[in-house]
Amino acid sequence: MNKEVTIKKAKPIKRGYFYIIEGILTIGWIVYLMNFYSFYKETYFYVDKRLSLLVQMLSFLNDNWKTIFFYFITSFFLMTATLFTSGLVYLMTKKKQQSMKPILLIIGVNLLCFLPLLLNVCGLIFLILFILAASLVYIIFILSLSGSQKEELDYEEGDIIEVKGPFETEATAQKEAESFLAHWSEKESIILKTEIYIDEKDDKYYTEIFIEAINKE
Repeated sequence: MNKEVTIKKAKPIKRGYFYIIEGILTIGWIVYLMNFYSFYKETYFYVDKRLSLLVQMLSFLNDNWKTIFFYFITSFFLMTATLFTSGLVYLMTKKKQQSMKPILLIIGVNLLCFLPLLLNVCGLIFLILFILAASLVYIIFILSLSGSQKEELDYEEGDIIEVKGPFETEATAQKEAESFLAHWSEKESIILKTEIYIDEKDDKYYTEIFIEAINKE
């Protein structure tokens, strides 16, 4: 007995999770800025203001290099996490054609948290760290998109992805097919279909999962 079953796609990740992540990043930035500027105000007080900005920066770094190095590393991780999450949220929201105003507002708040780091004697170093973080995130997105496109190009319509079985009942075979699709939901350009059949050798049900179509748009 042959039967084709059209499988429904898994539900997309809820936007609420991204709100939580962005909220955590915002809190992280606030805590970081409060601690950094508390440290900065106390230590910069002893730097000779008559010196040039570059010499002030070198003097500030020399006297507090252990603590400031910690703040540099922490800021780099915060920048990277913020840029990566912001880019991911933007792409997913745009792809789903959902309202972007709430997401863009939160992203904007996080990115604005970076600006106060420029308003101190180490502003140039923080700017360089921001450029490095942005470059790292850009490379990650480019490699991810390139890998995804390459993976999709390796498939052709009609290719069998997997054969599941044997199963005692048709319902069990169909359930297994739906479970498989849940792990395939990220490849939305590939449309899957299944065919449930009985093997004459063992009189058991099998589910053949194959590519019905590839959306190349």
